[in-house]
Amino acid sequence: MGLFSVGKKKKKEDQNEEVVLKSEMIVFDKLETDDDKYLTSLADQMLAGQPLILNFEPLDIDQANKVIAFLSGVVYAISGEIVNVQEKVFMFATKDVYDDGSMEDFLKEIVA
Repeated sequence: MGLFSVGKKKKKEDQNEEVVLKSEMIVFDKLETDDDKYLTSLADQMLAGQPLILNFEPLDIDQANKVIAFLSGVVYAISGEIVNVQEKVFMFATKDVYDDGSMEDFLKEIVA
């Protein structure tokens, strides 16, 4: 029995390390602009495999709609998903980011 509990502890440590590693690869941003060059740089980061967690609070409704429309096209092109994290915070990423459930756990941690 002691052998199994050690294995579980090691697995838990590995999962925590994986969450930390994923957080280093995630782009967190509080959007201040809907500038085309800036949006293109965000799209490039997403195309490179980095999930985006974006806060739309500072933007007015027209700016937010422009950003969401543009990034929705990118998400569609990479067969990704958009997840509503909080009221004005969204995550844009490829589907494989969500496959193992660790991203869902990570999102719960940062929202809590």
